[in-house]
Amino acid sequence: MGYKLSWEPRGVVLRFSGRVTISDILNASNAYQGSRWYDELLYVIADYSQITDCGARPNDIDDVWAVDYGAKRSNNKIKKAIVTTSPDVVALARRYASAPDPAFPVEVFAKEADARAWLTE
Repeated sequence: MGYKLSWEPRGVVLRFSGRVTISDILNASNAYQGSRWYDELLYVIADYSQITDCGARPNDIDDVWAVDYGAKRSNNKIKKAIVTTSPDVVALARRYASAPDPAFPVEVFAKEADARAWLTE
């Protein structure tokens, strides 16, 4: 169905809901990376806890990795926390993290509070 961006002082939260496609994920990445605040970000929380279905497959995430890898040249301080219990989203995150040269550090958490704790480490 889509996503909503919520800006925080040094980060952004992407809250996905409904049926999520790779287009939704790419559009969300492009939206925050194209922002004037992008160079100041330290973290991204991608919250998939409200999705009903994930239409993206693991190899689809390579497109997001490519976008993120290019954006890393402008800001390499970002950490990405994925909040989900969806096996499909976990598979996407694993594929993203397994790239030979990761765009950003990424970890998966079942709860947002745990994600936020990791981001402050």
